Order: sequence, then C-alpha cells, then structure tokens
Amino acid sequence: MRVAVISDTHGNLYALDAVLADIDATGPFDEVIMAGDFAFGGPFPAECVERIRERGYRAVRGNTDEFIVEVATDGARPSGATEAQRHGPAQTAIDRWMADRLTAEQVEYLAGLPLSLTVPDERGEALTVVHATPWSSHDVLSPDAPEELVARVLDAAGTAAVGYGHIHVQYQRRLDGRLIAAVGTVGLPFDGDQRAGYAVFTSGVDGWSVEFRRVAYDVDAAIEATLRSGVPNAEGFATVLRTARPAGA
Repeated sequence: MRVAVISDTHGNLYALDAVLADIDATGPFDEVIMAGDFAFGGPFPAECVERIRERGYRAVRGNTDEFIVEVATDGARPSGATEAQRHGPAQTAIDRWMADRLTAEQVEYLAGLPLSLTVPDERGEALTVVHATPWSSHDVLSPDAPEELVARVLDAAGTAAVGYGHIHVQYQRRLDGRLIAAVGTVGLPFDGDQRAGYAVFTSGVDGWSVEFRRVAYDVDAAIEATLRSGVPNAEGFATVLRTARPAGA
C-alpha cells in the first residue's frame, strides 16, 4: 500500500503542477490525498482547487479553506477557529480576494470536505490524514509538541499512522509503535528549502513508514505571478517564497 499525501498548495500552481508530475513519475499509488489549504496566499486559488478535483483525489479541509468559505458565505458557514485563531482584518482581506476568485461550486466543494480521511491497509492498520488534528483544522502540532499531545492526536485518529500538513515543515515521530508525520507543504515552505514538498506513506510487514519528497519548480515564476496578481500582501508572500521562511523569520 502506497499513499501520497500533499498539502498546503496555497494557490501556488507552479509548485502543485511540479508535484503532480512527480507523483505521476513515481507512481503508481493506491491513493493520493490532499490535506487542505488549497488557495490562501497564491495567485491561482481556483486553479489549485480544480487540479485536485479534476484528478478525483480525496481531500480534507484546511484552516484557510474554512476561513475562505466563511467569507464567501457571509458567515453562513463559520470556521471552527477559536477567537485567538481567527484571521485579523489583513488576513480576512486575503480571504475575500481568494473567495472572489472561486466559483460557487468550488466554495461548496471546500465547504463539504471532511476533517479527516482514513486509508485502511491489507493488515487492518489504517492511515489517517488530517490537516492539523482529527478534531480541528486550526490547532498546531509542532515537531517539539509534548508527548501527551502527540498521544492525543494518535488516540483520536484511532489508527496506526497519522499524516498531516498545516505547519509547513516535514518531520516524523513514533510513539508506542505508531507513526505521526507532517508531510510539508507544496506551495509555501517554512524550512529554508524552496522546493515543493510532499510525503509518501508505505504500509509493509513492519507497519507504516514515510518518505519525504522535495520537488524543484520555477520559484521565480511563482514570485512574479504573485507580485502581478494583486493579491493583498503580495510582497509578503513573495518574500516567503524567496526565503522559504515564515513571515518575519
């Protein structure tokens, strides 16, 4: 059983197309799953949503997907964010810019995505894919998270392995024989490596393992497209693409 998990495209179509080409070249896979945050930030929100839909990949929703849907529906479909997690005015302006470029059908697609998906293997030891945690697309599970939080995520998933996005870095950790791995980000890396990232989970006789992959793409073209797009905070997003570090780092 081989499962590719991609996440956090963030409107970066150049990076997404490079990753999809790599998936095509290194397959076949039993499944490819998108772990959320399709649109926020980049100049191609609708195109990134459509790439996943066209291929028929299953997907879960991310925190920024929820914010975009909330804006697009004038609050009729509120996000699950706490007050501290909510977007401020500057980020909400970006949500609006993204929402205005999605069709009603694409908004409904994002709104209907689940929080988690499960992929069973032949031995009955399943992989769970979420954006952040099984109970929230907003909570943060960092690489140095306490063991109690890691155990809570694994217990809530109820499976032998968990793959997630949200934190824009790649790492893996094992606890009590179970695997948890952050798959990285296709469109907006935070680890100093400009290349797009994703992960391949493999189920074998020894359980689930993960391989982290990085794919080169035309970062300069993505930066130029971002600066031309008119997206709010274009220079900020371009700087993140250029440095592969979070804003302000």
